[in-house]
Amino acid sequence: MFQFILRRILWTIPVILVISSVTFMLMHSVPGGPFTRERALPEAIQRNLEAKYHLDDPLWKQYVDWMGGIFLHFDFGPSYTSRSRTVNDILAQQWPVTATLGAVAFLIAICIGIPLGILSAVKQNTLIDYGSMVFAMLGVSIPAIALGPFLIWIFALKLGWFPVATWGTPAHIVLPAVTLATGYLSRFARMTRASMLQVTREEYILTARAKGVRETMVNLKHAFRNALIPITTIAGPAFADIVTGSLVVERIFGIPGIGKYYVQSIGNRDYPVIMATTLIFAVLIIVMNLLVDISYALLDPRIRYS
Repeated sequence: MFQFILRRILWTIPVILVISSVTFMLMHSVPGGPFTRERALPEAIQRNLEAKYHLDDPLWKQYVDWMGGIFLHFDFGPSYTSRSRTVNDILAQQWPVTATLGAVAFLIAICIGIPLGILSAVKQNTLIDYGSMVFAMLGVSIPAIALGPFLIWIFALKLGWFPVATWGTPAHIVLPAVTLATGYLSRFARMTRASMLQVTREEYILTARAKGVRETMVNLKHAFRNALIPITTIAGPAFADIVTGSLVVERIFGIPGIGKYYVQSIGNRDYPVIMATTLIFAVLIIVMNLLVDISYALLDPRIRYS
């Protein structure tokens, strides 16, 4: 088991290096620069700014300095637009907001989607099954950019149950978290239903029923555990996707998360913020895929030896 985990961890190192290198090269291949404006700055000021942030250094030296700052000191450098703060300051202040929103949305998706899928599989071809799958289909079909304003109109403006936007209290989390979770909730429900239906047709499930094992025990202990691998396959990337995919939701609800600064930094060509955010999002996806691989080995011991 230890060797299995070690191999997976070692494979992540070259992946991170490739992602960081590609991100750096793409940012510096874009025409213009972070200090390019509609009204051009005086040439002397432009040179001073480039010298201050070492943008006049050769590209290979900028890359070595950037990588060395990250991997040796975990320092992503200064921000070109928010000059009173470094990139580390921006991440420290805004990342917890995005992480909190994503974690709450993921819990909603898991805690509702998986039980809904189990119930739909157990009650196959009944009104409960049809209703659950209609709800799941609607959840997948409606994008967050349409669902968010609709929830604001109903629950904030009409009923007054929740704040319209911004961030600060637990009530502010509800609408954006539901908006972000709905699509993933539907995917979990559909995947759980399909996986459960496939597993319940296996011979060992029929044997357990023939032995007189209670139906609840058959579904939860035998069927659900063996149906977890396909669910886990989408759960890991879904968590990373929820956290990194909250850019639209943050804009709709005026949430001061990292997504707001990520979008702004693209428009302002703030290279350090773009590269740092992209790298962190990529590392999060890699870590979640690593945890999925490890969970495979825990759920099915045959995998670690293959």
